[in-house]
Amino acid sequence: MNTFPGIGVQVNFAPADRLSDNVLALLHEIAGLLERLVDTGESGSIDLRGLPLLPGERDALKTVLGEGEVRATLDALGETAIHETRLAGVWWVSHCDRNGEQIAEFIEVTRVPVILQSDSRDVRDAGEVLRAQLAEWTALPDAEEEA
Repeated sequence: MNTFPGIGVQVNFAPADRLSDNVLALLHEIAGLLERLVDTGESGSIDLRGLPLLPGERDALKTVLGEGEVRATLDALGETAIHETRLAGVWWVSHCDRNGEQIAEFIEVTRVPVILQSDSRDVRDAGEVLRAQLAEWTALPDAEEEA
């Protein structure tokens, strides 16, 4: 989505005749997932490690999709790197174990990757913690009142 009126956005990809059939098929699948996201709000993902990609195809896909503006890194039982591609709503997500070995790699088509969304219970607990802290702070005598 172009949120900058008056500034045209153009996405330039490599010519299709230089992309393998596997990469083209993945790009078609991503286009379909984007349409579904817009039409129904339903997210989707592609497990890249579960695909029989030929040498160079993963890199070709990564080059075509490029990198967007948003990046995040999580450290929970290993590092997870998330970056939006140059296509809004298309995210490249890579999970590594504690030794830095990649254990999962996905293309996620969603507004925000699930791993970045706060758990409802955690949000509730955070509100309770903040309310308790505020109650404690407001119960403290004011420094001016003591003087």
